Amino acid sequence: MSNENNFKNSEKEKTDEKPFLKGWQDFIGGITEGFESFKTSLEKQSTKNKEFLEENKDNVNKFFSGVKEDWDKQIQKWSKDIEQRNLETKEQWDAHKQKIGQDFKNWQEKTQQKWEEGVKAVRKGFFRAYLWALLLIIPVLVIVIIVIRLLGFK
Repeated sequence: MSNENNFKNSEKEKTDEKPFLKGWQDFIGGITEGFESFKTSLEKQSTKNKEFLEENKDNVNKFFSGVKEDWDKQIQKWSKDIEQRNLETKEQWDAHKQKIGQDFKNWQEKTQQKWEEGVKAVRKGFFRAYLWALLLIIPVLVIVIIVIRLLGFK
């Protein structure tokens, strides 16, 4: 029994002799755990961003295929219009040309509006991703700066 007490006392003395070292190791262990947590959360966020990018890639492809289909339909409509009409006079030709020009402008405006909406959605997603990355990085940087100041590095 006395051997056990001596052993416990010697262990206690060893730990009491180096409290700074124990505190330092605990501090480093806490930083390491925090860094690992930060790393895993950053990896998760990167995975989410990758999924978001893939999702938006599909949306962009849909957008361009939809625009192409709309354009092809409009060309076919105009072609049918021209074939069906017997454009005999210059006035009829000019009126039809103006109608086609107006249809084209409407199509451009509609396409531009869809494009702007898509770009806004992508920007919003990336802004959120950057914001989350900053929110995760700033606390780690503050801790590193505090550690450097406490250790006396200048």
